[in-house]
Formats: sequence, C-alpha cells, structure tokens
Amino acid sequence: MNESKLNYHSPEKILKLQESGVKIPDMNSVFVGQEVKLERIYSGCTIHPLTRITGSKTHIHSGAQIGVSGPATLENSWVGENAIVGNLGSVTLKNTVLGPQTILGAGAAEHAVFLGKETMVNDFTTGYGFRIRKGSLYEEDASSAQHTDTKMTVLFPWTTLGSSINFCDALLAGGTGPGLGFFSEVGSGTIHFNFSIRGDKATASLFGDVSSGVFLDQERLFIGGNNSLLGPIKASFGSMTAAGVRINGSLSPGLHFGHALPKGKIDYDQRIYLGASGIVTKQVDVLAELTALFHWYQQIRIGCVALNPVQKFLYDSGLRMVELNYQERLAQLNLYVDAIENSLCFLSRSKKVSKNEISEQKHLLDHWPDIEKQLVSPAEFELMVPESLTNSIRQQQADGKPAYTELIQGLSPEGKQKGKEWLKTIADSVRIVFAAVKKKEK
Repeated sequence: MNESKLNYHSPEKILKLQESGVKIPDMNSVFVGQEVKLERIYSGCTIHPLTRITGSKTHIHSGAQIGVSGPATLENSWVGENAIVGNLGSVTLKNTVLGPQTILGAGAAEHAVFLGKETMVNDFTTGYGFRIRKGSLYEEDASSAQHTDTKMTVLFPWTTLGSSINFCDALLAGGTGPGLGFFSEVGSGTIHFNFSIRGDKATASLFGDVSSGVFLDQERLFIGGNNSLLGPIKASFGSMTAAGVRINGSLSPGLHFGHALPKGKIDYDQRIYLGASGIVTKQVDVLAELTALFHWYQQIRIGCVALNPVQKFLYDSGLRMVELNYQERLAQLNLYVDAIENSLCFLSRSKKVSKNEISEQKHLLDHWPDIEKQLVSPAEFELMVPESLTNSIRQQQADGKPAYTELIQGLSPEGKQKGKEWLKTIADSVRIVFAAVKKKEK
C-alpha cells in the first residue's frame, strides 16, 4: 500500500500503540489517520493487516478484531468490545456504530447502528456481501445472512433476514426469543418493493408494531422465501406467508398465500394518483409507530435502562437512526402530497374517476400544511412514562438482569401493560392528526 506519510500517524506512534497493548501483527500494513485519537484505540483490541482507520470519531474497544479475513476500512466508526469486523472478508464502515459482540462478515455499512449481540445462538450479525445503508438499525441479536441490503430499516431484537434480500423502508418486530421458531424472519430471495410504478416512496411497511413489539412478547412474523412484498404493507403479529407469493395490503394472523396478477393489460396513466387517502393513512401509521419508538429510546433505553456511558452512547445512536427514519418518511410523504397536487388537474379531466376521490384529494391538499406542521418532529408527542414500568425496570436491574432483552422479558405484567398503553397513546396521538382531518371531510 502506497500511502502518504503526511496523512497518517508515524510508525513510531503505531509502535507506541502496540506497546500500550493493542495487537498489530503487521505494523507496515496498518494506517491510522492523524485525526484519530490513539487513546481511543483501546488495549486488547487486534488490528489485522491491510487495515485503514480514519476519522476523529473513531473508537475501537478492547477485544475487538478489525480486518480478520481481509482488508478493513473504518471511517468515523465506533466498534464495541469483542466486536468482529470482517470474519468472512473485506469490510468498509463509515459513520457506523457496532455494539458489543457484533460480528460482521464481508461488505459495507454506512450511517447505520448495530446494538450488538446478547446471545450466541447464531454466530453472525451479517453474513457475506452485506450492504447496510443509511438509517439501518439492527437491535440486539438482529441479523442478516448473505447478500442482504437494508436502508431506512429497523429490525427488532432477534429478527433475521435470509440471503439475497432487499428489505428497505420497513420495520420488522415480533418474536419471543433467539431460537428457531421463536424469532421473526424474512425468507431468502424476498424483496420489499419500496418504489411505486410512478416512482414515489410513500411505501414504507410495518411488520408488527412498536407499541407491543418492544416488549418482546408477541407472536413472531414469518415471511416466506422469494416473496414480492409490495409496500405499503401492514402485517399483524402472527401473520405468515407462503414461499414464492405476491403480497400487499394488510396481513392478519394466519398463513397467507398471496395473489397473482390477471393476464392482459389496462389503460394506465401514471400521472393520476388514486386511493391517496389510504396511502397517507398508512404512512402516518408508520410515523406513529416511529414516534412511539422515539420515546421508548428516549425515556426507557436512555432514561432508565442505560447504566453506563457506553450503553447511553449506543442508545443515543439508536435514537438517531429512529429520527432519521421518521424524517425520511415525512419527507417522502411530502413528495407524495406534492405529486397529488399535480395529479388533480388530470383527475378532473377523467370521466373514470369518482367525484369522491377528487373531493378527498382536494381536502387533503387544503389541510396538508397544518398536518405537516403538527408532524414535524416526534419529540412533539411526548408523554411521560408510567411509574409502574420504570419501577419494574429498576427492580429487574436490582435483581441483576443487565442484558436488555432479559430485562424487558422479565418486566412485571402490570409494568408491561401500562407500558403498552403508554406507547399506544403516543402512537394514536400521531394518527389522530390525520384522522381528524379525514373526519372533517366526511
């Protein structure tokens, strides 16, 4: 590697890093940018050959292994204790946070957060060929296999994605444990289609919800392999799909066989938007659940569960991903409403569109500036957490249950119930912003 000596710490400083307890098998092939504070590379970590580390925000904690099976590039990334970067090949990390025990195979991640592993039922967080993009949040023990792609995606504890999957603009919850048959799963070859035929992205889907899902006591969801998921979808806990099917709309508990498209063709003008009220309702529903998750992070994870600065940093990072997802969904919803405005002139010329559809869209456009103003930030829907929930958390901590998933599953029945009611009230306060406008229209 031919690197400019002006941009990296000198060999003498790298030697001192090694003398401080950092394991560097080949100092000649490890490059650490001058902006990196060497005291943030902790004793006990291992930096393997062909590793480049840059960025003033970079931290590498004790026990971490960087570049195990191939070149590794870290830029402004935070690597927790005993995390493994690149156990299957080369890895690039940019502005990414890895919690303790995270195990990344080979691939790239940017502007993403992994909260780490609490169990070792499986020995990976991501497999070979991963692409984890902006706004991806993998909570405890969430994982993905080979050749997976996520962006603006939230995976709850224990949820898993199979191989060759594109799962963007979605939230996946559900499941009661890390063992087979207990966690929510998306089968290999499945794609969540997050663009409509018109190119809009008011298509985010909910698989489970936040208000109940965060308590880790809900039936798992199972999405079969080679599914075509047409967002926006709303799937209830306990819903399942067969392999090789086409899915859209709402999924109730039970096994769904999907539906095929009829043969032939129809006249279609992509400038005309139909069913706009239903689309906006579903996207506000996503905003509602993300708002509940925002306050769960702020008041529960950060305010109650975090016992040390490392945990607080991880949960702060997770909260940032939740906010990114919220703002992305609101931005896409604004673009969708702009497109509806353009659509109206074509609707008025069409004899096939009902007057009710035109009236609904005009009503939406008239009231959208006020709706958008009310939805500008999830922080605006704050509601204080019930004491029965926080007291139950403290009791679990006093009983020596520091692991997040163990603590949550050990909450008292009263604490869980009050917590679910609290989060549902927050989510409903978001939903009612649009529901009230729809009611006025009627």
